[in-house]
Amino acid sequence: MAVVSLVKCGSYERKELAGAIEQSLENMGFCKERFAGARVAVKPNLLTVAEDESAVITHPEFFRAVVSIIKSCGGIPVLVESPAVHSLQRVIKKTGYAEVVREEKIEVADPSQVRTLYYENAQRFKYMDISSAYFDVDMIVALPKFKTHGITYITGAVKLLFGAVPGLEKSKMHLRLPGHTDFADFLLDFYGAMTFGFNPPKPILYVMDAIVALEGEGPGQSGRPKQMSTVAASMDGVALDWAAARVAGLDIDKAPTIVNGFARGVGVACAEDTEVVGEPLENLQIRDFVPAAGESLFSRSDRWPLNTETFKNLFVERPVPQPEVCTLCYECRKICPAGAIGAAIPGKNTPEYDYGICIRCYCCLEICPEGAIEKKKSRLHAFWAYLASCFTRPSRRASR
Repeated sequence: MAVVSLVKCGSYERKELAGAIEQSLENMGFCKERFAGARVAVKPNLLTVAEDESAVITHPEFFRAVVSIIKSCGGIPVLVESPAVHSLQRVIKKTGYAEVVREEKIEVADPSQVRTLYYENAQRFKYMDISSAYFDVDMIVALPKFKTHGITYITGAVKLLFGAVPGLEKSKMHLRLPGHTDFADFLLDFYGAMTFGFNPPKPILYVMDAIVALEGEGPGQSGRPKQMSTVAASMDGVALDWAAARVAGLDIDKAPTIVNGFARGVGVACAEDTEVVGEPLENLQIRDFVPAAGESLFSRSDRWPLNTETFKNLFVERPVPQPEVCTLCYECRKICPAGAIGAAIPGKNTPEYDYGICIRCYCCLEICPEGAIEKKKSRLHAFWAYLASCFTRPSRRASR
């Protein structure tokens, strides 16, 4: 049985926030004395340089509240993170984390130091290169931000651990795994490795910042902040993501890291094995949370001709930079694992995309600091949806 605590918290005001997190740990029966004398890796979501109130990153005051609790119990918090493109030092400097790290005297691990983690029970990826700092701590406290995601539907506790992969190595996984279900399965291999791969396993406590979440075209600047007023906590990341998605009123069946996570048994095997304590889930639910446009229909199909390059370019949503917003910073070009983005041609104020080699991973949309990249549907998108359903739904005869 997994225990998930839900506590209502409407702001990042220090006293209210500290009380909500303390209550969360009490609700789930987590003994704070476990922090005493321990080196604790604290892993927030620091995707990129972003405003503290943008809901793109774990709020710095949320991070402060957690490290303060660890310190008060005699623990040593260590900030461990590896942003997608920018250096960790730059992300800290350009966000409210600089003040928190300075005032709380927090050690910051060097993300360039890497070691290999082995997980025997992975379905496909048994060896994971991660920040070596995780090997040098006694436990991990993960601070996911609840956000929508164009590929995995949501990003929460399970996907947060992917941040242990060094920098641009993350985007390379999209090149290896262009199918969204394949990518979600890789994330679950990674989640399993972080949960069970260390010898001995390191306890992982998840405390989720869902006070102000991100809706729409997350998880980057294209999304929109959404008041959710929730602090959620658990020792089971899949169960935590399930509870948070329920609070947001999202369709659980569209979140492969939850559905396949239950099926994998990397934690509890079903929602019924999850006990929600604290605030009743129904009291926190919101009804108008907007999901991302959804994973590419192309990634749901595995039969010719639906998975050919021609069909992909005709029917699948493509990332398109908007000239009125784009500043030609070329962060998209740096992160593109397929090398599909080039310099702007003369007279055009956006990078040049080669959609023939674009794998539709949407890393560019995720990382764009201006939120200048949008998914553009083709005129044939509706026809494509109908055609895909004909290939994937069971026939009436077979169902009799």
